[in-house]
Amino acid sequence: MSIQIHTAQAQELKVALMVFSGDQRAAFNELSRQFEKENPDINVRWLAYDEDAYKGGIERWLSKNEPADVLYWQAGERLLQYVRQGFVEPIDDLWRAQNFDADYTEAIKDTVSWRGRIYAVPYSYYQWGLYYRVSLFRRLGLQPPQDWDSLLNMCGDMRKAGVAPFTIGTHYHWTAAAWFDYLNLRINGLAFHRELTGGLASYMDPRVRDVFEHWKTLLDKNCFIDHKLHREWDWKQSLPQLYRGQAGMLLMGNFFSSTLPEDLAADFRFAPFPVINPDIPRYEEAPTDVFLLPVNSVNKEPAKKFLAFIGRADVQAALNNKVGKISTNLRATHGDDYFIRAGAELLQSAAGISQFFDRDSPKAMADEAVKIFTEFMVVRDIERTQTALERARQKHY
Repeated sequence: MSIQIHTAQAQELKVALMVFSGDQRAAFNELSRQFEKENPDINVRWLAYDEDAYKGGIERWLSKNEPADVLYWQAGERLLQYVRQGFVEPIDDLWRAQNFDADYTEAIKDTVSWRGRIYAVPYSYYQWGLYYRVSLFRRLGLQPPQDWDSLLNMCGDMRKAGVAPFTIGTHYHWTAAAWFDYLNLRINGLAFHRELTGGLASYMDPRVRDVFEHWKTLLDKNCFIDHKLHREWDWKQSLPQLYRGQAGMLLMGNFFSSTLPEDLAADFRFAPFPVINPDIPRYEEAPTDVFLLPVNSVNKEPAKKFLAFIGRADVQAALNNKVGKISTNLRATHGDDYFIRAGAELLQSAAGISQFFDRDSPKAMADEAVKIFTEFMVVRDIERTQTALERARQKHY
């Protein structure tokens, strides 16, 4: 995936990209054409990789400046692990020159910052939360839960009506992590959540026990579909329960909305995860995509022009409205998609943002922990779960 040099004098800027879809590929090609029109002395050459190849190569590329001058990556711990190793160039000067403080919330700026310095330009994210059918809630006389008590009451009312309150598919385990993340964020807050995912706090901490006690309450009150089903299903296989009104809600990222059948889409809505501790500010899960400048880049000035470009509101709007994500720039306009607008409103007002357990934790820890979370949903043994997580923490950090 590349754009040819326009003139003999054009300087080539290599930008590495992890490609997920044809729509994304087309959107980035269009973006590069606009950049080259504004910067005729620079030619963008996209280096496109699938997810496995990209994740397998990025550390080698950062340490040796292979293969690109600018790299796509992900905010939070996945970025900061390389910042701490000295692989990523700070871009405070660019951030100030572009006045990005006026364009980004402190919450999103925080996801690309370390020790007071800024290391990447965020350009795209999406919300997590609760998805549900309006007609089902109307028929049952219910509203989306706003707090812990209303969540438990909703579970009871749905079960009386023969509806499973939440559907989930845990065959590949990662979906269970969303429940741990949101319960911990709502009970203990973002700072402690980062201590845990960063390996700095023990999973034997009483605050972690509080999380699992809340989770066990939901399990004991039969708030989820039967574990024999959700252990067999991946997340998409669990969706017919929602479509048919056999389950009430789903905790998922907004990529869920792209799976909705056309005849049902207008009947679905989004709601934030309910408040549990009213003294904790509202933190949200929002996996965030960024572009960064490797320390070893040999074309830093053209690279910074590209980073300034990708940080602009108009550029992000043109890109994200095509790929169905939310622009991180506050001034970016959003299309007519209901879920994008709901997500933008949610995330722009959040007190802080986490990335999701598998992005906030080292891969080895995340791979083991999500299996432990899934097992907890079956055995409901808090001490066994905490002990297993702590053993994993000591092994992987």
